Parts: sequence; structure tokens; C-alpha cells
Amino acid sequence: MNTIIRKLINRKYSLTIGVFVAWMLLFDGNSAMFIYKQYHELKDLRMQEQFLKEEIADMEEQKVNLFSTNDRLEKYAREHYFFKKDDEDVFVLTPKD
Repeated sequence: MNTIIRKLINRKYSLTIGVFVAWMLLFDGNSAMFIYKQYHELKDLRMQEQFLKEEIADMEEQKVNLFSTNDRLEKYAREHYFFKKDDEDVFVLTPKD
């Protein structure tokens, strides 16, 4: 028992450094696991940002095409919102499931 204590005392710096490294890697608020999770979350958010930028560009293009002429705007309103002129009747046909 006495020899075990002496060995621990002789290795106190190694043990202290080992405990410190283990604490920093596993238990600290900015541990390696936390940083790893944050890195992957940042990567996912950057991919989502790129996707949304592409979607915005597509919608801007659709908006320019839609509002370029009154005929296109009227066609869109008729197809999606069932708008009609005063002297017209609109029949909506839905497929039977």
C-alpha cells in the first residue's frame, strides 16, 4: 500500500495533467464534444442558408415573370384563385380519388 502511494506521489504531475485534459475534453462547458456538435450544427445551417438563397432567387425570377405582363398576372389569378370576369362562369373540375 505504501508503494502505491509513493508511485502516485511521484506521478502527481502526470496525473494532474491527465485529469485536466480529461476534464477539458469531456466535462467543461466548451468541451470537445460540444465544439463538435456546434461545428455540425453550423454546417447544417450553412447548407440551409444556401438552399434558402436559391429558393429566394427562384421566387424573385417567378415574381419578375409573373408581373411582367398583365396577361400572365391574369392567368395566374384565374388558375390559382379562380378569379373571373363579370360575364364569365367558372367551373372547377377536381379529379375523383
